[in-house]
Amino acid sequence: MRKIDSLIIKSFIGPFLITFFVVVFILLLQFMLKYFDDILGKDLSIDVLLEFLFYFAVRITPDALPLAILLSSIMTFGNLGENNELVAIKSSGVSLIRTLFPLFIISILITFFAFFSNNNFVPKANLKALSLLYDIKRKKPSMDLKEGQFYSGIPGYTIKVQKKIDDKLLQGVIIYDHVTYPGNNRVILSDSSYMYSVLNNRYLIFELFDGHSFTEVPSAKSQVKKINQFYRNEFSSMKIVFDMSSFDLERTKEELFAGDYRMKNINQLSNSIDSLGYNKSMQKYIMLKTSNSFYRYHMKNKFVFPSGVDFIRSELKEESLVHDYYSFVDTTNYFSDSFFLDNKIKLDINNIDKIGTNKVYTMALNNARNIKTNLSINSAKIKSHNYEINKNKIELFKKYAQAFACISMFLIGAPLGSLIKKGGIGIPVIISIAFYIIYYVLNILGLKWAREGIITPELAAWQANLILLPIGFFLLYHSRKDSKIFEFDYYRDYFNKFFKRYKNH
Repeated sequence: MRKIDSLIIKSFIGPFLITFFVVVFILLLQFMLKYFDDILGKDLSIDVLLEFLFYFAVRITPDALPLAILLSSIMTFGNLGENNELVAIKSSGVSLIRTLFPLFIISILITFFAFFSNNNFVPKANLKALSLLYDIKRKKPSMDLKEGQFYSGIPGYTIKVQKKIDDKLLQGVIIYDHVTYPGNNRVILSDSSYMYSVLNNRYLIFELFDGHSFTEVPSAKSQVKKINQFYRNEFSSMKIVFDMSSFDLERTKEELFAGDYRMKNINQLSNSIDSLGYNKSMQKYIMLKTSNSFYRYHMKNKFVFPSGVDFIRSELKEESLVHDYYSFVDTTNYFSDSFFLDNKIKLDINNIDKIGTNKVYTMALNNARNIKTNLSINSAKIKSHNYEINKNKIELFKKYAQAFACISMFLIGAPLGSLIKKGGIGIPVIISIAFYIIYYVLNILGLKWAREGIITPELAAWQANLILLPIGFFLLYHSRKDSKIFEFDYYRDYFNKFFKRYKNH
């Protein structure tokens, strides 16, 4: 039995490693295409590009592992079935469940590794990858002089080139110097120029030949723009040195991005959820406190005091206000102008003539609108807290669900491979892509619905597994019975028998 286990494990490890790196490469290529416009033309060094690719490769590891397990398990058992090795194993008295057992243990180990990676490696990789991406987006494009166009990428200068002989030799150069004097008070014209960099591209030097410089010196005392002096110089050779430090990649402090939910592990996400829940409760308290003058007993006994905010009781001095706080819920949608006019604003009919009907209604309508605006603002803040809580909860439960997806994909792939009895990279790849698309779409829809509050974050993170896992058990049940659900002859014989019965009747 050990030889059979060793054979199956060896048949699985090779395809798994190959498919894992292939999947990582494909997903990484997808990310690179997504951010291609941000990277192109930035003249990034090889070190920065490799660092960027490495961090993004770690980021997509949780998505690559389930697909790699699915594809490699289909290929492994498809090859065993295609070569009749699986039939020989079953004929020796070894059940399919026992045959799957060593790879099931490996898939569990991969699941634990995926969870450990999600909780420890991925948040750090997200922090470094997204901070580096932010810095790359902010970086200026590399200097690109085009013929007949003004270039203002160098701070304080505008350059125009009539013709480029090559990357270094230029003809018909015009340089507007905004550093010496503001505006276009200094212009340099040159017949030709030789461009090169020094000190590891730290400085760019323009060596100009056969040209003129024109300088207008404005008057410093006069408030009206007035030219005080004018200089015209002719030169056969002149050098201008440009500081290229503005083209360097400036790294932002990573601590500025640490508050994002994608950069947190399970403990940090739990703390963030508690903090956001506390802020949400405080916002509800503020909403009630500002509304106490016009709002008291609506929808009683439906608001529960949150834990951890007992000190609020001391701020609620009146017993009725404490009662209102307990019974308070978000009621922005409930309130409207007509609600206040019909239910909250009681007019003394006898005093209408004294005050004036129009004035009374105007005051009532303005009061209702002010109340509605106040409640709408507070409600928007509460909804914002809910949105942030949902995002953090989704990320928290997704760390568990993504790891468990390795087991779900194995329970689909291994029985499926034994049923289709096809190895290689043909049919297994097509089937794997189909199931992974289902898994991916379910995850995307779940995340979108949870952020909008349509479903709970727990269901959003686990719904792909909840749908795919029964499919895995269904395939496992049929693979144990050697069903022919993936053979065309099975369905042809079934329909022939059905039509024969139909004719006999």
